[in-house]
Amino acid sequence: MQKVINNLLIALIAFNVFFVSLGALFYPLASIDAVSIWLLKAKAFYLANGLPVEILKDKFFLYTHPQYPLFLPFIYYVFYLALGTINENAVSFLNPLAYLLIIIIAYKLLKKMKFTTTMSLLFTYIYSMFSPLLAQGGRGHAGDADIFIVLINWLAISLSFDFFKNKSYKILCILIALIMISSQIKGEGIFLTSIILFLPLTKKEKFFSIAVSLLPFLAWRGIIAYYQIPNDFYFIIPGLNEAVLRIFDIFYYTLLEMIKINNWYIFWPVFLLFIISKKNKSQFIKKIILPSFLLICVLFFTFYLFVSVSPKIYVPPSIDRILIQVSPFYFLVFAEIGSLM
Repeated sequence: MQKVINNLLIALIAFNVFFVSLGALFYPLASIDAVSIWLLKAKAFYLANGLPVEILKDKFFLYTHPQYPLFLPFIYYVFYLALGTINENAVSFLNPLAYLLIIIIAYKLLKKMKFTTTMSLLFTYIYSMFSPLLAQGGRGHAGDADIFIVLINWLAISLSFDFFKNKSYKILCILIALIMISSQIKGEGIFLTSIILFLPLTKKEKFFSIAVSLLPFLAWRGIIAYYQIPNDFYFIIPGLNEAVLRIFDIFYYTLLEMIKINNWYIFWPVFLLFIISKKNKSQFIKKIILPSFLLICVLFFTFYLFVSVSPKIYVPPSIDRILIQVSPFYFLVFAEIGSLM
């Protein structure tokens, strides 16, 4: 019976991979972000045969978020060079590949954390069914960047688990490299440095690791300043009344997203029930995952609070992507508690 259940779960997961692959095949340009941000800049790279400074500086293209890092468009550009032409359908399949890798890493991490095969497959399947992840895997949102941050976050957590169990500076170097890459996919990727703060390292090691992790982020900010690349948003210090309204809007629109049955099914109510009724036993989750997750949440909250765009405008269209970015952290908490129920 156990084997039958395992095979059924494997089949369901495989179907999801097939599902998102069909999405990349038939709906590769369904996302406005894919077209106007990542793919447009990849074309600019290809046509300029290098850094597309002129387009980035042109305020006509301000809607493309010119201040966003260029790692992902550069990767697309490399694919175009290899293909000898611009082929957006081909690069769309990077998203289903990222989705598949995420599923594999999540399963392997659960196994490393001593989950049974059945429980590992069950929680991996539950995770694979998150609508924002399915969408970014190819079903309607191929080309969005958040799924690559999700992939890096899963890799970073897996490496952190290995480091927690067996302190290896080789693992730490790989983790730092992942944070560097994450910061060059989207700016908030730099928030992954939070995990370094809670690793079993000396203060000097933490300081050095974070400083090195920040180098690409700072270098890109230097390029923005040098070439006078415009930003389509900036930061403000709101007054007390405005700050209160902003805080309310951040929580309100985040809650509205969490109760969207079509996006999250009944995950968030069940998750809340789990964390109320049970406590984590894993030292890795207690000492690394939970504090890292909470700090990342604080950083995102701070960003929303001080960014020039009103949370009423900014939070609703972006919070689902933020929740899927940080999903590796809270889903591990969910899986551990759920396995104890």
